Amino acid sequence: MIAIRVDTLCGLGHFMRCKWLALELQCLGEEVVLLVDTQLSDHLTKELGNIHLLPYAKTQIEDAANCVQLFNEQQLIIDKLIIDSYRFDIEWESKMAKHVPSIIAVDDLEREHLAELVIDSKWNAEKTSSRYQSTALESQHFLLGPDFSMLSRAYRNCVQTERSNKELMFSLGGGGDWKQLTEIIRLILETAPEYKVNLIIGPNATSVTQLHELALGHSQLNLIAAPSCLANYYKSCTLFVGALGTSLYELAATKTPALTFSIAKNQENQQAALDDLGHYFHIANLIDYPPEQVLKLILAMLQNIERIHLMRENVAVKIDGEGASRVAKLITSELASSQITQANNNLIASQYQHLTDTITLRRVVDQDINRYLTARNLPNNAWRMTITKDIDQLDHYCWWFANRRDSYVMEVKGKPLLYVWHQLYEIEQQNYLIGGWFAASDDVNFAHAQLVLDWQLKETEQTYPDAMWVAVINKENKFVNLLNQRAGFKSIAGDAKKMAVTQHLFPNASIDDFNFVGKGRVGG
Repeated sequence: MIAIRVDTLCGLGHFMRCKWLALELQCLGEEVVLLVDTQLSDHLTKELGNIHLLPYAKTQIEDAANCVQLFNEQQLIIDKLIIDSYRFDIEWESKMAKHVPSIIAVDDLEREHLAELVIDSKWNAEKTSSRYQSTALESQHFLLGPDFSMLSRAYRNCVQTERSNKELMFSLGGGGDWKQLTEIIRLILETAPEYKVNLIIGPNATSVTQLHELALGHSQLNLIAAPSCLANYYKSCTLFVGALGTSLYELAATKTPALTFSIAKNQENQQAALDDLGHYFHIANLIDYPPEQVLKLILAMLQNIERIHLMRENVAVKIDGEGASRVAKLITSELASSQITQANNNLIASQYQHLTDTITLRRVVDQDINRYLTARNLPNNAWRMTITKDIDQLDHYCWWFANRRDSYVMEVKGKPLLYVWHQLYEIEQQNYLIGGWFAASDDVNFAHAQLVLDWQLKETEQTYPDAMWVAVINKENKFVNLLNQRAGFKSIAGDAKKMAVTQHLFPNASIDDFNFVGKGRVGG
């Protein structure tokens, strides 16, 4: 018999993944018993045969004793014991190891374990394989990465169905406080009444009274109480907005456009790792922003939803929904070695230009959205800009969809080296070009900058032959001042018309801190 001790005191996520695993084990002919902390509703447990409610334990030792007592009283002979809990760690495992032959731990906190098998579906990009390296025992095996994310069978190899183009979905998982989201939802109902809005209300949710009041006055608002599976809601909605927990892998499996935030510590993720899953829009503190700003971003995403759909299509790490089945089969077999999810990193579909044998240039695509921001906010870049403060994440996302720049990225072996951009403006029947570049790596040197500037000037001369370049350069930035002098840029301080145009295009650049320069002549 296989026993699963699952912590149900810290949200439903732990229970749900263990439920899907238990069902797969049962399909393989295994007898499974679940040990939980709280009484669960029938619609969550009806497919599971054997569930026992444990008394509350103040300590790990006490909980381990409760488990052993239950096994003895029920005369259960346990061959394997699976533990999924943030409250119980190596202390609990060491106690239980005296009573069961085999312990398996499900975790995502990178903790030390005595378990012979550790299952951790968290994706941490290239660091995934080394997550337990410092604490691993010689005899331990690991199943690491999203290949082992345990989801319902409803997420298996999801075939893309026709999505509604007027349906929003909100969810905080099994619990969550809806207070801060309520005003955002009210603004959406009033600003975009053509959208149907589905709210998935978990069994442990709080602050829902106002939502029920809102629903009375807005027929397009639907409150859906604790459905056992969200797959069909994900598949049909235009955009998901909610907390990033188990939803991360469910959203990836269904390729659902999403805007997410964190409401628990275990929902904090590195953005680069989320990008690998096709999840590009995560702002940890989103619900702390003024509701009007959140509304602005949601509307911008809806207006550009086809672009966001495409961002979901070609991902480094795919979720096939087979994780629970995969884990069940490995648990019931003689696992000979650890298994680690692998990423496919050659994904950007763009034409590359070779500037040298090792350096390439390509157009920036939507999948660059977060890498672009990370590079722009590097300390060595920010001080050189006309706006020296870090660019806010929400502001960046709104700007991204509105900007009309021609942007490119210089790469070495697929790794970004620097970003370069230019944009055309027509003012009083004269075309002007502005542009810039910023480093994405500490390896950028003068030769790289000169190489990309030479390319840019030749490119724009062919594309916009009648345009004049104008620019502002921080006076302290001797590197770029020298670079532009070599490229033929000259001061325009004595030309009132050019200065007026440049000050209009760079309103945050002061003549005290910046050199105003140009290349070409007005009138061509």
